[in-house]
Parts: sequence; structure tokens; C-alpha cells
Amino acid sequence: MDTTSLLVTDLEVDTALANPAVPAAIRAVWQLLWESEVRLGEALAFDVPDAELDDRLVVIRHAKEGGVYEAGITVSAANALRELIGARMDGPLFTLGGRRLTKAEVATAFREVTGGRTIHALRFTRQRKEQGSTRLSSTADQPEGKTA
Repeated sequence: MDTTSLLVTDLEVDTALANPAVPAAIRAVWQLLWESEVRLGEALAFDVPDAELDDRLVVIRHAKEGGVYEAGITVSAANALRELIGARMDGPLFTLGGRRLTKAEVATAFREVTGGRTIHALRFTRQRKEQGSTRLSSTADQPEGKTA
């Protein structure tokens, strides 16, 4: 099976993350998918208290495999979340217009700014890079792993 269509380059991701036309909440979700072990559904279920930014962790309460986990995040992801949260103490972490973001909104925006790439390309490419099976340029700010 040819998986090259599932891959995204560092340049494509950097360009998408820097696109000011995309709401900051959507870009922050992309950044988490790119730089951590967090899945899309898990990220969108986060509430503000799930972000332990001083420890560079997010608490995954709705994990695909069940249970509660902590996932390490990068300094840049923690900074993006800090800006996004501002003074909020509770409620959904990722909002748009006062409501929780949806998978469709995050995926559609990514597809639009990357010329058709799927949102799953972020996680798939990162996993492939970690396995050393692609020759895309490396990321400098690696997160800590997911812990139980």
C-alpha cells in the first residue's frame, strides 16, 4: 500500500500552524497532534483543567483504549495552550464561538490549508518519523511519551 499520500512535510505543518486565517484553537489542536501522542478525539474532549502546563502534560480522560492517561507535550505546545486558555479556569479547552470544536471543523480546515491532506496525516507522519522510516526533517522539540 502506498502511504505517501498520508504523509505531510515539516514545511506544510509549519505553514499551516503559522496561518493567521485559521483560528488559534484549531491550530493548537494541529500542534498537539503533530507534537504529542494525543489523538484527535482525545484532544477535542479536553477541558481546561486537563492541561497541566507547568508540568507539560495533558490528562487524557477519554482515551480510545479506555482509562486515564497523561501525555507529555512540547514547550511550544504548552505555550500555545497557555495563550489559548488565557484566564479561563474551566470549560472546553478548544472552543470556537463559545462552543467545543468538532472533528469536522479541525479536519476541514487542515485539508483546506494543506491542499487536501487529511488530519490523520499529522499523527501518521509523526509516528513514521519516530519509527525512523521516513526521511522528512526532524522536529527539534520532542514531547515526553504517554504514561498510564
